[in-house]
Amino acid sequence: MSEKTIEITSHRSTSRPFLCQMSKKLHELLGLSNHLNTLNITCGRHTVTCPVVLIEDEDYSLSLTDKISLELCLPPLPIKLQIESLDKASVKIGPIIGVVTEIYTKHTLHFGSIHNFCEELSHYCRRSGCFLYVFSLTMYDKNNMMGYYFDHHTSNWIKAAVPFPDVVHNRIHSRKLEQSKSFLTLTSELIENKTPYFNDRFLNKWEVHQILSASDHLIPYLPASRLLETKRNLEEMLEEKKDIFIKPINGSQGKRIFRVIQQEKDSYLLDYTTFSGEISKEYSQFQALFKALYPRLKREGFLLQETKHLQTYQNRTFDFRILCHKKNQQDWKVSSSIARLSGEQQFVANLARGGSSMHLKELLTNLYGEKESLHLRKLLIELSLEIVEVICVQAGGEFGEFGVDLALDIEGKPWIIEVNTKPSKSEDDPKKGKVRPSAKSIIHYCTFLYSQI
Repeated sequence: MSEKTIEITSHRSTSRPFLCQMSKKLHELLGLSNHLNTLNITCGRHTVTCPVVLIEDEDYSLSLTDKISLELCLPPLPIKLQIESLDKASVKIGPIIGVVTEIYTKHTLHFGSIHNFCEELSHYCRRSGCFLYVFSLTMYDKNNMMGYYFDHHTSNWIKAAVPFPDVVHNRIHSRKLEQSKSFLTLTSELIENKTPYFNDRFLNKWEVHQILSASDHLIPYLPASRLLETKRNLEEMLEEKKDIFIKPINGSQGKRIFRVIQQEKDSYLLDYTTFSGEISKEYSQFQALFKALYPRLKREGFLLQETKHLQTYQNRTFDFRILCHKKNQQDWKVSSSIARLSGEQQFVANLARGGSSMHLKELLTNLYGEKESLHLRKLLIELSLEIVEVICVQAGGEFGEFGVDLALDIEGKPWIIEVNTKPSKSEDDPKKGKVRPSAKSIIHYCTFLYSQI
């Protein structure tokens, strides 16, 4: 089987509305029959059988009538796609990439926090010979797919009938939505149709901790953690560690986090993010502390985690966001990395909490010098790749992207803070007019999955 990326064009044929024109050069490359009269063209789940005429052309060319492209649910031609032969009289064009996420249309069309990222994905697809569209769970219909594709001439997203996807990237941000019947319907039908999709699902903090703590070589990098199940859990952890975080197991962007410090004479200092209402900063007894926390802790699951005394930069705490992407069936790479500095009066280094970012190399070099900085960068990258490889094997499902959050203590030792299956796209903003490395890596992985179908 041969394959080639070509620009598929259109032509008019009033007498033969389903006529297809193919260059002899492409016909020869694909190894099609020398007696080819009709051609089967497959795109997504759609197949059109049409008369074919071989033409003299120096390029590898395929030209379709409007009727054929309409039957295949393609956007207005021309479009650059890969073409491959399935047999002596059949070809497939693609890949068709679907991004499933929440879509907002009340005031203006918007894909939430990944809106700009989706535009970058589309730009890179156009250059790479793929067709990408965005759809929501409510738009999904296995027999009549609708989606939004980016029109590069008008710079607008257009809603249209689209081919069934060859690969789906899951960027749903609501855990509730991801557990809904409509999401189960989508994933069940993708599995039934043997359509690969990633990232499979959210992994909560406790699930990630359990997976990583089962690997002996990663235990030294994990802060002591336990699930908050009882009042006694909290009291024991405070007695043992004196300084702990209380984190929602399904939290993100540094929201809803408490920090509790047990002082001498058993008094307690409390700090927190994004909680409203009257919560004191200091409590003389554990009972009073727990009474204040309980109304907020009972709403969702929380994780208790020991506080490590982390290195600071210009009197601000910092951590590192390392974006990792899968290259093929088993190999991962680091696509980008940044240092995130906490905002003023914040104990969480997160851009959504008023923090700022800088180049990882710059921060480490300023703190440790060039030689030690190089050593630490290599260590952080190696550790990140170890983490994602372990999770990918143990978690089940298909994952193609992870955001790994690491930090250094005052002795320069790395600690694993968090691992995200759907990392924020506001923390690796591209240079103007550029497609960021994480967008390229997503499309590269989609095309790899497509090649395995």
